[in-house]
Amino acid sequence: MLNPYYKLPLELENIVSRKEVRKCSLKDSIAHHLHLMLTTSFGELLSDEQFGNKLWDEDFDNVSYRNKQKEKILISIGKTITRFEKRLEKVKVEMSVQQEETPSGTADPSMKRKLEFTITAVISATNEPITYRDGFFISPLAYN
Repeated sequence: MLNPYYKLPLELENIVSRKEVRKCSLKDSIAHHLHLMLTTSFGELLSDEQFGNKLWDEDFDNVSYRNKQKEKILISIGKTITRFEKRLEKVKVEMSVQQEETPSGTADPSMKRKLEFTITAVISATNEPITYRDGFFISPLAYN
């Protein structure tokens, strides 16, 4: 394999003991990286405070996700992908906000707001299209 991509989570004990480390495909590596970009706030990565996005600056209880707010979030995510994921070009980011009923353990189910992301792009090295989908519940945060 010309460029080995390592599967997450990294097996640090194998690296230290010089054993084989699990690898993944280019598409899986890109998907792992996109997930990190979506779930990281600005300043959270100490080595580069520019890594992340504006989504985490929002107050989820009070945000109505008007078009202006949504556009700011999408632009922020797009800029982060363009800056930190050089393996992609022609990046397009879409976000939808859903209300979903979740079991609460009581007779009354609760409603949670869910953000769903679709990122489409082209892999620069192969000119192959890629579509990445991710989603998570907010307020309180939970991955699905």
